[in-house]
Amino acid sequence: MKARVLSGIQPTGSPHIGNYLGALKNWAKIQYDYDSIYCIVDLHAITVYQKPEELRANPEILHSAYLAAG
Repeated sequence: MKARVLSGIQPTGSPHIGNYLGALKNWAKIQYDYDSIYCIVDLHAITVYQKPEELRANPEILHSAYLAAG
């Protein structure tokens, strides 16, 4: 049985190079070596004020970045 990894990204704002270098690039690299579970941590996004329409749109934008990273 493989070791398990659970990690998530907060959907505040648009994805940026920091998201890619800090998480997505590494996740794509280790996804075959571990039993990987990645998520968008929606409830953590409400710790910082955001406009409601942005709060609803950001998880979809971030999900697209997950798929693009592989």
